Formats: sequence, structure tokens, C-alpha cells
Amino acid sequence: MKEKEFNLEINGKDYSVTISDFTATTADVEVNGNKYKVGIKDLGIEQVADLKPQFSAVAAPMGMPIAAGGSAAAEPTLHKPASVTNASAIMSPLPGLIQKVLVKVGDAVAAGQNLLIMEAMKMENEIQAKSAGTVTAVNVKEGDSVEEGIELVVIG
Repeated sequence: MKEKEFNLEINGKDYSVTISDFTATTADVEVNGNKYKVGIKDLGIEQVADLKPQFSAVAAPMGMPIAAGGSAAAEPTLHKPASVTNASAIMSPLPGLIQKVLVKVGDAVAAGQNLLIMEAMKMENEIQAKSAGTVTAVNVKEGDSVEEGIELVVIG
């Protein structure tokens, strides 16, 4: 997306707003010189066709830098949100590395059941089902790095 600039008046006060980056889940916004990373909960549309896809990083051994664009040996996995609002989707709560996937498509799950283990901020996090149902999609595999807000598992 090209950078967009707006001049807004809110409650009688003028604001200069610049949006420099925009995805299905976040926007980089500058308001009167202050920069913010804004989380987007609902754009009010079903599909997002033109938004920037998000790539996961390729895992490297501890202490090894990752070259821009990952390594030549392995292509990064593309994680692009399929829908802005999908109430049955379990989203990544923060950036991390998928350690273990505990379910597969067709599995019946209970509310609160562990779906996968994700390492984030040097801690293992159990990602759990919000409600009971059947797994209709598993969008990640062990070893994938994911961004915050990526659709991990869909329960129907």
C-alpha cells in the first residue's frame, strides 16, 4: 500500500494522520508525529484480496543471523489471512515458533483443549480451542514461525 495522509478534525481538534503500512491485522499509523502500531479487529468486509501477505521467518540455529528473505535452502511459509473476521479461527496471540501441532483436520476438540504448542518470548505457550467442534483446517506445521494475528487452526 502507498503511504496515505489524512487531515482529520476530531472534537474540534486537528490531527495529521499518516498510514504507512496496512495488513489485515495491523496498521502503522503516525498521528501528529507520534508513531503507533494499531491492531485491526474488523474491517467490516468478508475477504481481503489486496492486503500485503505476511511471511514467516526461516528458523536458524541459535546465534546464526537470518539473511533478508530467509535462506536460499528453504522457502519461507506464506501465512496470509483468508478472512478478516472468522469467529471459528484460533489466531496467533503473538509472534512465535510452532513447536508441536496436537490436532489434525477432522479431529473433534473440546473447549479448552490444547491444539498446539508455540514458543514465544522464550516460553512454551499452549494454544487452546475457544469452543468445542471439529478441526476444519490446520494452517501451520511444526517449525513454522508466525506473526501475531495469523490464523493457526479453524474449528467448525
